[in-house]
Amino acid sequence: MTRLVRILTIASVLLVPLAADADQAGPHIEKATLAHKEGRFADALVELQAAYAIDPRPELLYAIGQVQVKLGRCGDAISSYELYLATNPSERSAGATHQAIETCRAQLAAAPPPPPAGPPPSAAPPSSRARPWYTDKVGDALVLGGAVAGVFGVVIYVGARSDLDSAEAAPTLTRYDELVDRARTKRAASVVLIGGGVALIGAGIVHYLVHDRATESRGVGVVPATGGGLVTWTGRF
Repeated sequence: MTRLVRILTIASVLLVPLAADADQAGPHIEKATLAHKEGRFADALVELQAAYAIDPRPELLYAIGQVQVKLGRCGDAISSYELYLATNPSERSAGATHQAIETCRAQLAAAPPPPPAGPPPSAAPPSSRARPWYTDKVGDALVLGGAVAGVFGVVIYVGARSDLDSAEAAPTLTRYDELVDRARTKRAASVVLIGGGVALIGAGIVHYLVHDRATESRGVGVVPATGGGLVTWTGRF
């Protein structure tokens, strides 16, 4: 740390005579000197580089390297120092420059290595989430067909009951027999339609459960009820 302070002090001393030169690079050097004193090292670097572009003095290379050290850019500072050494400076200036290079290299060696790059993101596994039940067209068709058949069955059954009621008030025996026979035919048709509708709806539900669905716990059960049974199922839509 003592060596680094000594090197930075040399940089401050070099900036003063540079600022005194009254030439085209002078205004940039003056701005760099002021920025360096105020701790605005990024601005000082810009001004020094502008001055060097106008008048490539070796001393400017050394000053640029010192400001780069202030900014924590030791890699760039070493390059600037080496360019300065290539101009064959005095033995004293060359010694200070070699010390600055050694300090920068020590700082670079002590710096923690960059974190290793993480593994490339792996492709997302195919989703096993079940599709919504309403996207199953076959199941929808079965349930809809079963519902329609059940509705027609109920309508026909109601008609059969109406025919039986009408038979009770029939004026003749022949008319009575006609209404009773028609009621029996309708009732048989209603039983077929309702039974078929229930079967279709059950088939649709089963299709919902087993067609292209993610693996999950499902079940179908029959619960006895008055006058028949109740089909139940468990699962996720």
